[in-house]
Amino acid sequence: MTIPTLEYRGHELRVYSQMLFPPFGDPHAPGPKRFASVVRIDTIPATSATAPRYSTIFEHGAPQTAALALDLAMQFGKDIVDGKIAPTAI
Repeated sequence: MTIPTLEYRGHELRVYSQMLFPPFGDPHAPGPKRFASVVRIDTIPATSATAPRYSTIFEHGAPQTAALALDLAMQFGKDIVDGKIAPTAI
């Protein structure tokens, strides 16, 4: 498994995705797939403090592919670093 990582303005962004639907126990449930994502923001160089993680907030509902969830999480992380948004860490 590869974890997408990007160095951006003195921070390291790592993004992770997870399938929300269909549930693990019922892979043939009717309906489109839905994914969630999380971005972890660490400073460069890394410190001993725990890097904050943020759950991506989607404007138009959960994406239907893992790749799109990861792309949106990366942009979400960039917006946090740029100060455009200030979500609470999980």
